[in-house]
Amino acid sequence: MLTRNYTASTLAKWFNSFPHYNLQFLKINNTFSPDEVDYQESLGFWAAVPVVWLTLTLFFFLVYFCARCCSNGTARKHKASCLRWTIGILSLIALTGVAIGLYGNVEADGAAHDFADAAENANKTIMEVETQVHAMNNDLNGTVTPLLDHLSGVVKNIPLAERFINNTIAEVKSLTKELSSIPFGTDDGVDLQLVADDTRFYEYYRFMGATLLLVLQIVVGLVALCGVGRGSRCLLIFMTWLAFLCLLVCFGGGAVYLAVGVGAGDFCVGPSTYIKDQVKDSVIPKGVLEYYINCYPMSVNPFSQTISQGRRRISEAQGFLQELGGLTANHTGAKDIIVQVGKKLNETETSVDDLAALVQCATLHKEYVDALNAVCYDALEGLSYMLVSSLAVGLLFTVSMVLASLAWQRLGRRKQYIEIDEEDPFLPPGVTSPHMGRTPQGPLLQPGARRGQWDHYLRYGDRGEREHLLRDNRTPPPSYTYAVGYQGTNPKQSHQ
Repeated sequence: MLTRNYTASTLAKWFNSFPHYNLQFLKINNTFSPDEVDYQESLGFWAAVPVVWLTLTLFFFLVYFCARCCSNGTARKHKASCLRWTIGILSLIALTGVAIGLYGNVEADGAAHDFADAAENANKTIMEVETQVHAMNNDLNGTVTPLLDHLSGVVKNIPLAERFINNTIAEVKSLTKELSSIPFGTDDGVDLQLVADDTRFYEYYRFMGATLLLVLQIVVGLVALCGVGRGSRCLLIFMTWLAFLCLLVCFGGGAVYLAVGVGAGDFCVGPSTYIKDQVKDSVIPKGVLEYYINCYPMSVNPFSQTISQGRRRISEAQGFLQELGGLTANHTGAKDIIVQVGKKLNETETSVDDLAALVQCATLHKEYVDALNAVCYDALEGLSYMLVSSLAVGLLFTVSMVLASLAWQRLGRRKQYIEIDEEDPFLPPGVTSPHMGRTPQGPLLQPGARRGQWDHYLRYGDRGEREHLLRDNRTPPPSYTYAVGYQGTNPKQSHQ
């Protein structure tokens, strides 16, 4: 009997190697025992690590942005091209990390469905055994025993016939009692079909929730790329606000993933020990449970004796029935009843052979190993990808928020151009330079440049012309007022 046994993965052993401390910072055993308070505290200890990091990050941002607000406008502005390139590269790396998280999410989802399928297949095998036993008991109690009782009344005048009938009935009752001793389908046991259904139900919402959170991280990365690509301050500010929300999601998810990973690693190192401790002996005897969990090549089927005794009971009942047939050879009514009873006993013998194949450990052990592999290999691997993705993306968003706050102050507003009359005699010299844009109606003067050029001319221009302009500036016409930078006047207003 060749079987595939479970072995703990390297990843499970790595998570299990994490030191376990309770809230009193006392080291405890790393054996999986979720019912104990100290073990729960040890998982909470590791969940608190990302939470503490998040708290320190938020405190850093509080101090940092307060300092930036206090120093607003005092720092020299430099070109933001280097910052924009850095933010873009970090955003691309963050999107790669999100892709890893999406892969891990899909991997964990597939593992959950594999676990549900294994539990469902094991439940089908158990139900087949239960159905087979019930069918045989119903045939023996509902058909064979009444026929033998009826036969007893038919052949009561034949010597020794009643004794053979009573012996056959005793064998049938013993067979029924022995088949009922097979501990499958007990009311106190775990309903594996319910476990499979609950797993699929909760996994659907977990998968959708994790996917939406990962999509939010993708949106943050795309907004950052658009912001640095267009040089938009608004997009960078919006990206910073979204990244702040993603920090809560990333480090909060990292706390959950880390705690679950440590707990899963502890379970996957020795799953059989925990399962044996949890299953009550009144539900499934320890010997039966170990037989299906281990399924060693030299393991002895705990039901082999029951199956052998059942076959022997059927063989003895068939022997008594043959003796009874010889005594009632000339009795037509008895002969028909004996044929019907013999046919049912032959069907029961075939069912016992099928039952012997069903209770072999190979089928249930395969489903047990498949379920463990789904949890301890695929699910744990997917969980690890999601853990690395959450923490890495959180750190990248932290750096991106700092750089974005520096970049949006270095990015100037878009320059607006104002249409002026190029032939206006009251414009200062130089404002109609080649640097000015033009429209079909005339040149466009940059608001930031017109006042600077005017001041420059007043300071360094020809003295005579400067005094003339200063003298004329006392009562400037409307178009001249607009040219030197005063707001509120239509540039196309006619000269008075």
